Amino acid sequence: MSQPKQLWLIIPAKPLDEGKSRLASALTGQERHALARQLLARTLGVVLSVSNLAGVLVVSRDAEILALAEGYGALALRENRIERRNGAAISGEKEWGLNQAVVQAAAFGRHKRGDGLLFLPTDLPLLQAEDIHRLIRAWDERENCVVIAPSHDGGTNALLLAPPNAITPAFGVESFARHIHLAEAKGLSVAIVESEGLAWDVDTPDEYRLLAGTENGTLIYADKR
Repeated sequence: MSQPKQLWLIIPAKPLDEGKSRLASALTGQERHALARQLLARTLGVVLSVSNLAGVLVVSRDAEILALAEGYGALALRENRIERRNGAAISGEKEWGLNQAVVQAAAFGRHKRGDGLLFLPTDLPLLQAEDIHRLIRAWDERENCVVIAPSHDGGTNALLLAPPNAITPAFGVESFARHIHLAEAKGLSVAIVESEGLAWDVDTPDEYRLLAGTENGTLIYADKR
């Protein structure tokens, strides 16, 4: 009998005080911090309810996030600092070192001898366990592959790589098309999984107003079903 596939789920997380900067016109810094923490906690609760994962890893340079991850039962990995020269990241990253954090986490996953890596962002307020199962089922139907869930604005909100080094992740603006191109250039099978839970994140005031509200200063979600 063949051994079950080992899938590591990885969540790269920007420091809470640095997150949601595009919501500055709608929320105070304290509210953005609280929202980012709430979104991460909800995501952790959802993914840790999925039983057939090898493990869940959160990578961040924020001690509060790492403690939160461990409190939920996830593994926590401190993100390496980006080396800078003359104020610029040598790696050339534009988004807080996201892709560098992803590469660091991927190396950890390979060290754990995982068969696949699944990257998710922290801010998917409509995410359900079934969304994770759909990604896994798409992988189960293929061998060497890349499974992608697009965000509603052309980004990537889930990226499953099998094997873990199938491609080098390239998150950012228009990354959905970029990841497909990278996979096809390597002759890999590509599966696209679309769902409301995977498509919607919270980056702009309009997205926040659509998916959330406030009540007596406490951030709450408008459960969009």
